[in-house]
Amino acid sequence: MPKPSPAFQAMKRALLEQLSAIPRGKIVKLDQMAVAMNIPARHVAYMVSQLSEAEREMVPWHRLVPSGCTFPAEAKRSPRQIEQLRLLALEGVSDLPAHIIPPPFDYSSVFWADEGL
Repeated sequence: MPKPSPAFQAMKRALLEQLSAIPRGKIVKLDQMAVAMNIPARHVAYMVSQLSEAEREMVPWHRLVPSGCTFPAEAKRSPRQIEQLRLLALEGVSDLPAHIIPPPFDYSSVFWADEGL
């Protein structure tokens, strides 16, 4: 696998910083994070889905939730979604909309392609 570009590495570092700053018992919606990061929501979702086991243990990835604050029916949930809901429940998060906060940092003016130049 080729080494990620400097821009991708900078985006990932910023996303890890964002996730690390979300307080326990609070969540950020994916679409809000995408706007704050100035990247498409699918890119944010991809980066989170590709976190290594060590990275997932390092940051509270589970505090980033789908834009609509909904998950598939229980029978259709992926193992990662089941784990996410379990971790949120351990933090007392059951009614997702009641726990939403804005992303901790605003990178909306960053043009990521300039990173590493």
